Amino acid sequence: MLFQGEITHLSQKGLGVVRHPENELSYFVAGTWPGDVGEFEITDRTLNNKKYAYARLVRLIQPSSHRKIPECQFLGFSGSNCSGCPWMIVDYDSQLEQKKASFLHAMQRIGFDPQVLSVGPVHPSPDLFGYRNRFQVKTDGRKLGFVAEGSHHIVPIEDCIALNAICRQHLKTLRQRLPRREWIPAPGYDWNFIDLDDQSAIDPVQLNRKRPFQQGNSAQNLWMKTQLRQQLGQQGESEKIVELFCGSGNFTEIIAQTGCPQILAYESDPEATAALQQKNLPGVKARTIDLYHPFIWKILKNHIKDADTLVLDPPRSGLKTLRGFFEYFPALKTIHYISCNSVTFARDAWMFCKNGWKFSTIQLIDQFPHTPHVEIMAVFRKR
Repeated sequence: MLFQGEITHLSQKGLGVVRHPENELSYFVAGTWPGDVGEFEITDRTLNNKKYAYARLVRLIQPSSHRKIPECQFLGFSGSNCSGCPWMIVDYDSQLEQKKASFLHAMQRIGFDPQVLSVGPVHPSPDLFGYRNRFQVKTDGRKLGFVAEGSHHIVPIEDCIALNAICRQHLKTLRQRLPRREWIPAPGYDWNFIDLDDQSAIDPVQLNRKRPFQQGNSAQNLWMKTQLRQQLGQQGESEKIVELFCGSGNFTEIIAQTGCPQILAYESDPEATAALQQKNLPGVKARTIDLYHPFIWKILKNHIKDADTLVLDPPRSGLKTLRGFFEYFPALKTIHYISCNSVTFARDAWMFCKNGWKFSTIQLIDQFPHTPHVEIMAVFRKR
């Protein structure tokens, strides 16, 4: 079924939204931008709320004024294309505007008034291409590439202009080794994955083993570390700092530079914790623990009760475990929250503000140009 319409805005996941002129449903459409006028084909049934469904762009009648020709030859929005950089279809300034708008929408949906939030422009990435320092490819022993969105189809990729020079060479080397019998997946599996970054050697190739987490944009990571250093310096000396989801110490290195005598760094990945311990940072005690345990704060209460500063950089699911949080951190004065997900950040921030905290600063950072992703650095202070 075909219909015509105009993309009015983007969904929280970065898809264009168009309203059907007859059935009053709104449809999510990949590869579109606000201002696009096109012909669309309904591709999926309505979602559970009976207000939304999915469609695809059949014909672009009038393009948005922000549209441009994407630099990547592999970009597309079908099951045979890579859609890893879906916003490469528009100019960069428009991307940054939409990232901020998406963040403010998430905050508004949870209950905040966007008009009273002091949120400046998104800090842009200095590099729009060649910025990614890590990547993951899938292989079935014959093909190697990325998986098309919403499918189980491996899209063979000859090159990726989002990767930095070392990662691009890693990708090229892997492709040159095809076909590879030992890369064929076990029965019942569609592929194996290979995780690499610009700090890893390509040999031996390790299948289905994740590398320790690191921020994907080195230049932006350096800028974020500088921001954290300044923020910690402005709040004065701390007697005890707790860091949650510390990884292998990306931000712990900055925290240790404050001279704080007690820094407790917690992480669920034992490999990452071991890497942090090997750094022997002054004042830092690193421990592996499940930070999503339902009674995690009660478990840690004797260690965290006198901490005056908290730094956290959780995965996309956010802090999530808030039962007892405010009870077991009675001495906290400042929280530095680094987030990669606007929705879960908004949820956690709402709980903070409902329990006597207020925003000091909110800074948005573009870690991944040409994607809907936006990074958040926020500081909360006790009212």
